[in-house]
Amino acid sequence: ESVLRARYEDALFFWNQDLEVDSVDVFVSGLEKLTFENRLGSVGQRARRIATVATDLGKGLGLAPEQATTLERAGQLAKYDLATNLVTDMTSLAGFAAREYALRKGETPAVAEALYEMEQPHTSADAVPASLPGALLALGDRFDLLMAMFALGAKPSGSSDPYGLRRAALGVVRVLREIPGLAGIGVRDGLVAAAEALTTQGIEVSQDAISAAEEFVIGRYAQLMRDEGRSADMVAAVLPSASHPADAEAKANDLEALLGEPGWRAVVEAVVRIHRILPADTGAEFNPAVLVDDAEKVLAEALADRKPSESVSGFAASAKELVDPIAQFFDDTLVMAKEPELRAARLGLLASVAALAPEGLEWTAIDAVTK
Repeated sequence: ESVLRARYEDALFFWNQDLEVDSVDVFVSGLEKLTFENRLGSVGQRARRIATVATDLGKGLGLAPEQATTLERAGQLAKYDLATNLVTDMTSLAGFAAREYALRKGETPAVAEALYEMEQPHTSADAVPASLPGALLALGDRFDLLMAMFALGAKPSGSSDPYGLRRAALGVVRVLREIPGLAGIGVRDGLVAAAEALTTQGIEVSQDAISAAEEFVIGRYAQLMRDEGRSADMVAAVLPSASHPADAEAKANDLEALLGEPGWRAVVEAVVRIHRILPADTGAEFNPAVLVDDAEKVLAEALADRKPSESVSGFAASAKELVDPIAQFFDDTLVMAKEPELRAARLGLLASVAALAPEGLEWTAIDAVTK
């Protein structure tokens, strides 16, 4: 009890001392005295990079004026609480202290909350930010950390992860996956924005470092899906979409809902059969006038006016009508015809069928899931 009381008394002393300032802006300059990593400059420089990345990612989201104002002000104050006496002594209070001090020193509740939310989530069980400004700052924080460390070659190895990059990658995945307003942001988008901010500071970032960091984050997402109970085949089925975690999650949910649906297995078999015969990079276009067999003409007619589906569920509903024409085509038609023009038309016809499905799916894995 006496030990705990002493710690509470320390906290109260630092709390009161910190609140003697007129504005939390006083602490921002103190970040220049803190070193993040010798090759990466001060915490102040890192805070400015975070604000830059968050702002860049927010440009395409159509933020409301009040959200943009909140993001700008919170970006100016990013990480300021690391220079306070309370957080210097009790680092786990980062974010909490930022919010409470900001509220008491005249910042708006929205700015205070964004400063708190930029530290979320700490673990896989923590809540993600509730506001877009807070979410963008959280992404800016984690993208900067990941890109900076990979640029320096300081990626985790084995059980060693001194900079918490696995936790940062998990945070990126969860924020992008769970906040609908961020669905358009991809992992690579954030890493490229972070790389540009680092380059402006004079830190060289190679394309290999960006790709390695992206692969690392996607790997954490794959592990998260497995930890949540999804099979290895289901993870592999949507992994090509994992750079956009929200998209990959929607595809996985659709695939799980389709298991056992009448006709879905036949659709999968048809698409897998097409993918097995198609050479890489076959264009989804063909000349209908070249086609000669009744079966291929029927399939071409069935394709008329069809548009690519944006979701797996949408493709499943529309593709059921194509299963029989596809089967008849393979039964009656020699795809690899001797005549180059006819062969190209038949391959283009099959590629046009495959192009109706959403991109970013591994059909061999989907085939394994549905068996």
